[in-house]
Amino acid sequence: MPLMTRTLSPSHAAQRSDPPRMLGMGLILVTMIVAFESMAVGTVMPRVASDLNGLSLFGWASSAFLLASLLGAVASGILADRRGLAPGTVVSLTLFAAGLLMGGVADSMPGFVLARVVQGLGAGGLAALPWAVITTRYPEAARPRMLAALSSAWLLPVLVGPLLASVIADHFSWRPVFWGLVPVLGLAAPLCVLPLLARRGGGGGAAPSAPAGARGQLWPALGLLVGAGALIEGLRRADTVSLAVAAAGLVGLVLTMGPLFPPGMARFAPGLPRLLALRGLLAFAFLGTSTFLPLALHDLRGLSLSGAGLVLSVGGATWTAGSWIQAQIERRWKGAHRTLTIRAALACVVLGLGLTALSTLGAVPLWCVYLGQIAGCLGMGVGYNGISLNALDSVPAAGAGRLSGQLANIETLMVALSAGFGGALIARVAPLQGAFTLAFALTVLAALTAALAGFRLRLSTPD
Repeated sequence: MPLMTRTLSPSHAAQRSDPPRMLGMGLILVTMIVAFESMAVGTVMPRVASDLNGLSLFGWASSAFLLASLLGAVASGILADRRGLAPGTVVSLTLFAAGLLMGGVADSMPGFVLARVVQGLGAGGLAALPWAVITTRYPEAARPRMLAALSSAWLLPVLVGPLLASVIADHFSWRPVFWGLVPVLGLAAPLCVLPLLARRGGGGGAAPSAPAGARGQLWPALGLLVGAGALIEGLRRADTVSLAVAAAGLVGLVLTMGPLFPPGMARFAPGLPRLLALRGLLAFAFLGTSTFLPLALHDLRGLSLSGAGLVLSVGGATWTAGSWIQAQIERRWKGAHRTLTIRAALACVVLGLGLTALSTLGAVPLWCVYLGQIAGCLGMGVGYNGISLNALDSVPAAGAGRLSGQLANIETLMVALSAGFGGALIARVAPLQGAFTLAFALTVLAALTAALAGFRLRLSTPD
């Protein structure tokens, strides 16, 4: 998920001796809501596309949300610089709730995609909020504990979100998966907003920091959104202007990536560019596959939504286990074997994704999809965190804030592109077996490229 691309100055670190407990509860609850929505929507999308007769816009349901969330994260940082954290939090909560309501009552696929745009704008701000709050409201000694709590807040949604959403959709409707979260969000909102408004000295929790730099990220982020959107739409369309639209989008995408990411990513330049490229390829490959996997399992293998939800839940549990394993490796060997573990993890992702593709397409028994998800998610849990730690080691401490934004934004962009490419194939290639075969080929190729790059190029390791 996108994070704020601004850096908070140490002079604005929290001055309170104790962390604000109400605010912490609010952040954890909001994080759980966003996590549940993130895990649940992909599971029920086959039913949404069927009910709204919108298979041709299937990819846009994910891409629109992700691209809007990138813009929302940057915009929330600018609003926080100017007005403080409280107004930005209110705006993000309102947009997220409005998007949920709009999605739950949508009667057409274009209306549903619009709802996802609104929801994504809010989700981007909410994803950025914990980093800003922890930096400005928590004393340094309390920050690791709060970060761990926020990471743990994803555990329950990852484990039960897909399965619970699919059961609701199978036995009732997909619509409660959206509007059913709004009352819970209403309970969480005061816990987040009131402590920010009550900050001593006024200012609504403001943390002014490099506003010019934050504003400098807005136009590139907007350009990135437009460029990526044009590329996806150009590939999806089948008319005479499709090629021109896709070409214009590709040019815009290349031009606007420069201010947001370090140079050299495309050629795997050593250091941070290489690590961001690896993270982006993994996101394109595995997270991108997750956007169309439930539909493929449902349409090609006849799996119910509950069955598809169980597949995603197994994967989520294994990803969590992989993250724990990676943390234990770091604790014991202090990064000495990180390069080896990253390379092994990349190999696991290729193996898992390949097995998932073969099982979904019918080349091997359906139960093999569970083995594929276990292997792939184990690799993602280990490799993703290892790459992030290497990235942190490659920049000075003062650059950690910007790096968090780059790590999140490359993930968001690449998943949006992967979902869009997959959706374009679903819209234009018949039968669906052929469309999904090409979509899997793209994501497996991305995973294989990441693995080869990891084995052939020397990754940085901590001193």
